Formats: sequence, structure tokens, C-alpha cells
Amino acid sequence: MSNSEEKQQQKNEPARDVLLRASNEVRMLADTAGDLQSLIGNLVVAGAFGGSQSIYELQSLDRLCQSLDAVAEFLKELSNGASPDWKFDVTRAAEAVKLSDVSERLIGRKSEADDSCGEFEDFDNWPMTG
Repeated sequence: MSNSEEKQQQKNEPARDVLLRASNEVRMLADTAGDLQSLIGNLVVAGAFGGSQSIYELQSLDRLCQSLDAVAEFLKELSNGASPDWKFDVTRAAEAVKLSDVSERLIGRKSEADDSCGEFEDFDNWPMTG
């Protein structure tokens, strides 16, 4: 096997693994959207949103949660049915992902548990908390 063939083979990963990681990533987004939905629900109950139009427009968040769950489940089922011979060039695909933490998870270099990026911990100085 030549060096170029070896490098190409190293970049290709089983479709099943890649689809499962994509499913997990979408599921994580669905969970985050669900958390936001709960937060907004509490704000609605507290009277922070006025008028029926705001409530109606907030229903799109529920549709977003449901759609993300559906896509995650679709990808998971695709991964279950993927042939072991199917491969994806994850390195090339990851180059299109602008968020490095997402890219790292999608190519399998980083797990969700390793990800502490994106959290805002200084809520004491945030104007909406005081």
C-alpha cells in the first residue's frame, strides 16, 4: 500500500460510526433546545412574554425540538443499517464545520463529556440576573 493510499484509508471511517456521532450531536442540540423551551415556559408563566402572538410564535421552539429529535433518530437508524463497507472521509467533511468543538466531536476526537466550551459562568455580572 502506498503512502497516499494509507493516508486516504486513515481518513475514511465507517459510516455507522459517523452517522451515530452525528445523531448524538443532533440529540445534544435537541436537549439544549428542550432546556430553552423549559426556561421560556417559565418566563411565560411569570408574565415575561405578553400577548397571544408571542405565545404562538414560541410554539416554533417546540417544533424545533421535535424536528431535532426526529433527525437524531433518523441518523441513528441509518447508522444501524449502514454496511460495514461504507466509509466517509470525515476529515474533509469536518473542514466545513466552523465550530471547532462540534467538528472535533463529529470526527470522534472529542466526546460531549470533554466539552466545556461555550458555557458562560460569570452570571453575577450579567445584566439579566440581577
